[in-house]
Amino acid sequence: MSVVEDKIDGRTLRHQHRRPELLAAAVEYVLEHGIADLSLRPMAEELGVSHSTLLRHFGTKEELVTEVIEHVRAGIFSAPRASAGDASVTQSFRAVWKRLCDPAERRQFLLLFEVVAVQGRDPDRFASLEPTLITEFLRPVEALLRSHGLSSREARDVATGFIAMVRGLQVDLAVSGDQRRVDAAMHRYIDMITRSGA
Repeated sequence: MSVVEDKIDGRTLRHQHRRPELLAAAVEYVLEHGIADLSLRPMAEELGVSHSTLLRHFGTKEELVTEVIEHVRAGIFSAPRASAGDASVTQSFRAVWKRLCDPAERRQFLLLFEVVAVQGRDPDRFASLEPTLITEFLRPVEALLRSHGLSSREARDVATGFIAMVRGLQVDLAVSGDQRRVDAAMHRYIDMITRSGA
């Protein structure tokens, strides 16, 4: 075994039982660099592991990106679950929106938009992401709405509209930087849907 192989094996061993930490580091890398020019070799170098370590833990680049996106998605709408209980739908939705406008959170939307653009041009590249990008976004918001008395169908409709507004206004914010205007639009939308019975 060569000296180089010894070094690679040593670095690989550091992460042998630390997959969650390696995934967290990969998430941060992808959030910072995006997926347009993503290459596993530069990522591995920055993370301090070998290219083969990433392949061993995550498979292909597409499988790694899929796992990163699922990790990101799981964190984006965690607030509605935590906000159920005594908080009103209005308070919960406003709290979610405020959190999602934090600069660190907004990076997640830039990544999701990038993935959706790629998916639109090459549907097979991230085919397994459809549930993550649609269904799994709806579930926590629907659960919040059902906990406030909406039927399953009403909850699905309102959740779909809310998530569409979040995504659309995040695109607007990414392009315009006009936080005041997009906040006003979101607050008006939330007030409108909650007055209508949500």
